[in-house]
Amino acid sequence: MLPDALLSLSEEQRRRIACILVMVAAADGALVREEMSAIEAAMGHMMLHPESREEVRQLLIDPPEIDSILEGMETAAIRLALRDGARVASVDGDYDEAEISALRKIAEAGGLTEKEMAGVLNWVGQCWSIEAEGRAIIATPIPGDDKLRS
Repeated sequence: MLPDALLSLSEEQRRRIACILVMVAAADGALVREEMSAIEAAMGHMMLHPESREEVRQLLIDPPEIDSILEGMETAAIRLALRDGARVASVDGDYDEAEISALRKIAEAGGLTEKEMAGVLNWVGQCWSIEAEGRAIIATPIPGDDKLRS
């Protein structure tokens, strides 16, 4: 993994980002295995304390409203939550309208325009294509890679 701006944030801000990821994943009413895996990977990448990870996992059972998590977040944390929320929302192959709505709310809270949010979603798509290309290079594709590579 590459260094990330997440690590410059406080534990509390990183925990809130992880909570936002749960909200985005739960927005469409169904948490799939890929989304849960992405959340766990993100918590590892954030270097969240095990107690914080357990608190976040409890939200999978009864997610709070996204506004209650956004309140008190720093702008940088909100924008990183948008980036990582878009990643989590994309792992099941498509953005659900409820996920897009949640991402819009995050973008607005972070002071980003609709165009900037679209840029984030486009960037996430490009990342998927790059990952598919890398898997092709080492001959370890996953289902759907053939649709992602250019």
